[in-house]
Amino acid sequence: MDDFPNIVRNAAVHITRLNVHSLLAAAFSSHSGPLDRPLSMITFALNEYFWGPSPFSMKVTNILIHGCNGLLVYAVGDLILRVYRQRFAPELSRSTTRWTAVATATAWMLLPINLTAVLYIVQRMTSLSGTFVLAGIALYLWGRLRMLAGRRGFWMLWAGIVPCGILAVLAKEIGALLPVYALIIEWTLFGFQRADGRRDRRLYALYALVLALPAALGLAWLGPQQLAHGAYAGRPFTLGERLLTEPRVILDYILWSLVPNPHVLSLYHDDYPFSRSLLNPPTTLFAMVGIALLLATAIWQRRRRPLLSLGILWFFGGQLLTGTIFNLELVYEHRNYLPSLGLLLALFSTLLLAPPRVRLSSARPLLVVGLIALYAGITAMRVQQWANPVRYAVISAAEHPHSPRATYGLGEIYAVLVDGPDSRFLPIANKALEKAAVVRNSNILPEQGLLLINAKEHRPVKASWWNTMNRKLATRPASPQDVSALYALVHCEVSGTCRFDGKQMARTLNTAVRRNPDNANLLTIYSNFALNVLHDADKARKMMVRAAQKAPTDAQYWVNLVELDVALGRFRDAQREIERVTELDRFGNLDSTVDRLRSRLANARKQGSSGTSTTVPALYNPALH
Repeated sequence: MDDFPNIVRNAAVHITRLNVHSLLAAAFSSHSGPLDRPLSMITFALNEYFWGPSPFSMKVTNILIHGCNGLLVYAVGDLILRVYRQRFAPELSRSTTRWTAVATATAWMLLPINLTAVLYIVQRMTSLSGTFVLAGIALYLWGRLRMLAGRRGFWMLWAGIVPCGILAVLAKEIGALLPVYALIIEWTLFGFQRADGRRDRRLYALYALVLALPAALGLAWLGPQQLAHGAYAGRPFTLGERLLTEPRVILDYILWSLVPNPHVLSLYHDDYPFSRSLLNPPTTLFAMVGIALLLATAIWQRRRRPLLSLGILWFFGGQLLTGTIFNLELVYEHRNYLPSLGLLLALFSTLLLAPPRVRLSSARPLLVVGLIALYAGITAMRVQQWANPVRYAVISAAEHPHSPRATYGLGEIYAVLVDGPDSRFLPIANKALEKAAVVRNSNILPEQGLLLINAKEHRPVKASWWNTMNRKLATRPASPQDVSALYALVHCEVSGTCRFDGKQMARTLNTAVRRNPDNANLLTIYSNFALNVLHDADKARKMMVRAAQKAPTDAQYWVNLVELDVALGRFRDAQREIERVTELDRFGNLDSTVDRLRSRLANARKQGSSGTSTTVPALYNPALH
């Protein structure tokens, strides 16, 4: 999934020299979010530079980050419970609150729903952002405790929210929720009070500057994009269906977090059924009522059970970006990495800190230990599934038979095992991929897989595979997976590994470009095909110019055009385009690219002046974004 475009196929991450320019190029090489998530991207580049491209080092780093976050969760929990003991329950012993913090942090580190934020490599973006969020919350709590003691601590609130918040956002945009978490803590535990019990007006000013103003600016920037006509054209659901479905998703998150089911938890939830109306399915309305009741409980219990209130609000606050209007996929488990902490805090504080007179008080610690053991056991099962690609693919497809990704993943893993035209895995792979191709809302990856493995093994290619692929491309906007599939087909043909019917390939690419005329990646793929397969340099350049014009602020397309024009001997055009790349150079991250392009142009001119003709390279595969 996202590991490939962000890491595996991202040339900027594969650095060979450790310098400012290479790190900047890596930092801004991802387009996963509006800010490019530069901090996370730098860590991927450093992983590869020091330890090579092995997944092992990437996962070890993720686990170390998760371990660090576990310590921060304990620190945050301990500080929250210190505030609770000081303001609401002075009868509690310090050891009781500490053991509650230990139990909460242990359960959170072992929580099965948090596995994908750790072992799905690219979701280091989530866990690293969580590191800075947790550090900022810890500073905020420490500062507020100092203020309640009559000491200076207001500067720590700023230090916790602003610098830590910036770092969190640079790792992943979800870090923008740090002031939301802080506000929830302030409202439930501190009540905006000073040491003398009066309201501290500085806190209102703080939240106006770090939360209200950025939220207004963010909505003004991103809101129109989310509400624009056609914003959801690339999704199988509409904005209305998303808003109807998310309440069910969020209640499922609560269930999957606290009472995990190993047969439901998965990397793949693209088979989650949409809500079409309040009663289709009926659970849509029930979910909305359930969320309303939970929020009402949080408000009602704010003074009597502030930790319960805090935990509920913390969880829902953590869903504000991913569970509302923003054009994201409906369901991902890693979105609960920090929100799940609120659920555990609400549950464990209720179980461990309730007054002793409550019946079965002696059994409550045993229940907590049992839950932690359950979480550890299910997480261990999931780890074992992830440890073997074949086992993982078989289990995922069996448990999610209506998931386009899970069913394609099974066919893909069988395709990888094919080692010749007589391989016993070839018919198994074909059967699995043909099954994946007819799953509802499937993209063209299954057809691509069928074409690739059979062409590589010089086996017959069915016309029906081309036909179903063309039908999908003609009837809906191309997804990133569709674009990736077309790139793989063209690359296989250009490299000489595959031999496809040229008319079929041209028809498929024409269909894709006609349905998606503004997709710069598709235009780039067509340019590559036109140059290296059709040997039509004019058409190739026309497509590449269109790609650059459709994405004028993306340097990669101008870089592609420069390299094409140098190869075609259009030196004046290439010089102008190099200047365009220079204009787009942010923070010097394209300096090395500009130097390379200028050097290549100079060498080509020298060859031309010496009578050596410049020829189009046999394998010209432009990079995509």
